[in-house]
Amino acid sequence: MVRSGMTGEGSEAQRHTDARAALVAALKVRLRTQPLDKVTVTQLTRDCGVTRQAFYYHFPDVRHLAAWVFETEVARQVRAFAAEVGWADGLVRLMLYMRQNRSATLGVLNGVGQPGLERFLFRQMRPVTEAVMEQDGGGPARPQDRVMVVDFYTSAVLAVVLRWVADGMAEHPYRLVGDLEIMLHGAVRESVRRLDARAAPPGRNRPQ
Repeated sequence: MVRSGMTGEGSEAQRHTDARAALVAALKVRLRTQPLDKVTVTQLTRDCGVTRQAFYYHFPDVRHLAAWVFETEVARQVRAFAAEVGWADGLVRLMLYMRQNRSATLGVLNGVGQPGLERFLFRQMRPVTEAVMEQDGGGPARPQDRVMVVDFYTSAVLAVVLRWVADGMAEHPYRLVGDLEIMLHGAVRESVRRLDARAAPPGRNRPQ
């Protein structure tokens, strides 16, 4: 016989999912009118009817909730989009979201604090840079060179995005990413070629 309904374990998992979704929705509403550092656990749990115990089951504090929202709702989708369609389209999509959800984005970025801001965005953007390398002929033969190339160009792109955020996200992402495409086109491939040439054993034909 097939039983209808959910098992106790499945029901418990669904309750956790529902509680997390309710907290996410409540945070988004609060960020429309409040900076992240003014939002409290008490406010969020009261807004959505979730207990404080349920909040702390999922997140240690409001800042971690905000960072989770950004990473799960935005960054993961963008990384998948970049891998399937193209790094430039993925980066445009990320920047458009940031601009269209300015208050929530700035709340998250300010909430992680200046020391953690670059690390946070670097983690979101690194897979996009890996997509650049794959679409430009693949990476260097040596793993350590591959890491170096991805980290270097991620830092370069990150610097442009951080300046864009600091300038109020005024320039349209399509134009900014178009400029990045011009600068990166061929540059990654040339970096890979030179690193592979340096790593080639003596006497072996070097890549052309």
